[in-house]
Amino acid sequence: MNKKASFFLLPLALFSILFLTQCKDKGTVYKPNVIGKAGEMLVVMDDSVKGGVGGKTLLEIVKQPVVGLPQAEPLFDVAVIPHRAFTQRLRPFRSLVMVEINPNVKPEVKYYNDRWASQQAMAQVFAQNSWQLDSLLDAEEIKLVGFFVRAERERSQRYYRKYINQTLTQMVENKWDAFMIVPLNFKKNKPGKDFTWLSHETPLISQGIYIYSFDYTGPQSIEKSYLLNKRDSVLRINVPGPSEGSYVATETNFPITYKHFVHNDHQIVELRGLWKVVGDLMGGPFVSFSHIDEVNNRVVVTEGYVYAPEKPNKRNLVWQLESLLYSFKFNTADEQTEE
Repeated sequence: MNKKASFFLLPLALFSILFLTQCKDKGTVYKPNVIGKAGEMLVVMDDSVKGGVGGKTLLEIVKQPVVGLPQAEPLFDVAVIPHRAFTQRLRPFRSLVMVEINPNVKPEVKYYNDRWASQQAMAQVFAQNSWQLDSLLDAEEIKLVGFFVRAERERSQRYYRKYINQTLTQMVENKWDAFMIVPLNFKKNKPGKDFTWLSHETPLISQGIYIYSFDYTGPQSIEKSYLLNKRDSVLRINVPGPSEGSYVATETNFPITYKHFVHNDHQIVELRGLWKVVGDLMGGPFVSFSHIDEVNNRVVVTEGYVYAPEKPNKRNLVWQLESLLYSFKFNTADEQTEE
């Protein structure tokens, strides 16, 4: 082989290697970002399915009212299109449900993350007929809703991790011996005794976080009535209202939900309802997480609240705060040693 031939063959060989490598890695190629706004969902099902019992059940599930808001808001803002209208450009939609009715399919729901786009949540629902679809969705409702709500929360949390307020996040860690994301646009408000108050203020909205703790003496420390009494006593001392003698309290004329779950290796009790200012006309939704630290015999409460009198829709504002509350994690002895 002469030198001239070798000169042309070398680039050709490199091109071949590059091409084969790209083909081999096709499953991990770049994926676009999701499209659609927070809380939006695209449901792909044909008109005949949409009008049947199964289609109606699906829409009732994904459009059910969000718990704990002062005005009724749907869980998701849903658009429905038939399969023939589902084009390539709609594939990256942030929350996507695809329904297939076929007498030959196995009835099931399949869940996918990042299927056609980064941070995409997608569910494929298969059923042989509309009545079977109805039964399947009835059994899957909690899992289906949780999957898409969690995806919204994780997108929000991922965003805040990019714009974290290092000073306030470190302050929370030093004071409460725990990590929690504090976004860059949050500021520290008037400190109280064993009480932290952070908030993001604009002319139209206020999003805030309270953190406080109390002794854990057993299961009675996390009963609903005990937590609400503790909440009202702590906020009355630390969060005064705008007028003389006014203070923040729980709105007892509105349902308050109570939920118990485990996250980040510890038990959490969630309260969700409305707050008000006694002696004034302010109020809005809140969500409170009581984190049980049995090792140190304490309960650390992180609470998010929203005040937006000019903005009727508050679902996304509450979801944003929830994403921060879900980031809370106690420092372990091993982590402290590593530091």
